Amino acid sequence: MNDFVTFTKAAIIGLLSEMLAFFAPIENNFIALVWLFAMNFFFGLLSDILRGNDFSMRKAIACLTHATMFFALCASLYGIGHFQNVCEEMLNQCVSSFCWILVYCYSTNIVRNIRCVLRTETPAYRTLDLLYNGLTLAFVKALPFVSEILKQRKEDYHANK
Repeated sequence: MNDFVTFTKAAIIGLLSEMLAFFAPIENNFIALVWLFAMNFFFGLLSDILRGNDFSMRKAIACLTHATMFFALCASLYGIGHFQNVCEEMLNQCVSSFCWILVYCYSTNIVRNIRCVLRTETPAYRTLDLLYNGLTLAFVKALPFVSEILKQRKEDYHANK
């Protein structure tokens, strides 16, 4: 029995070591994603608590599920490219581009959550409000033809339901 436990430990350590070595070229992307998802979780939780809401296990699990899904997508993207003998530079650029898309999308959520915590008359709020409007391209909605297109899409969506 003791030999089986020792063998299992060695097998797990060996597999983890191989995986870490395989994903070493995109280690920085993984670290950046850990920071991104941690900030998203923290500021979402802080925003909920300061607005008087209780901790939501459902939201926490959804956040962790999304993070896991994006880590798996990033790892799969790298693994598929590696086994198809894609140039290492191109593969790193592809994974990096995927991570930048995630940074953009999650940054808008993080900025929105921080903005919800601040009082509206503070300079910090106005700064984050400007940043949020820039990130979400809110100024584009002010263009007349864009609002008409959005209105038409909404009507089409509700008509097809």
